[in-house]
Amino acid sequence: MKNPANVYERQAVMNATPEELVTKLYDIAIQCCYRKDSKKLVEVLATLIRGLNFDYEISGDFFRLYEYCQRQARKKEFDEVRELIEGIRDTWDEHVVKGQKQQKQA
Repeated sequence: MKNPANVYERQAVMNATPEELVTKLYDIAIQCCYRKDSKKLVEVLATLIRGLNFDYEISGDFFRLYEYCQRQARKKEFDEVRELIEGIRDTWDEHVVKGQKQQKQA
């Protein structure tokens, strides 16, 4: 029998917008910091890097930030990485994800 939590999470991912998926990646990165899982944290940050669209100038800033976080994760500086990612995650969710939902409702 399938684990109901896994089924629910899979459905949530399958139905998520690309913007919501970015939020989920940030959440996973934060969880990795709490668990002190540098290997998975570096992988999640690599996924965020691969998803950048360099047609936008800000992508270079995110690239440098994600690379910095990868270096810090390898040094086991989890608190610093978590603080950076939490700030980005909250801003992303508030301005991009919720902003998009408000536009669809209007």
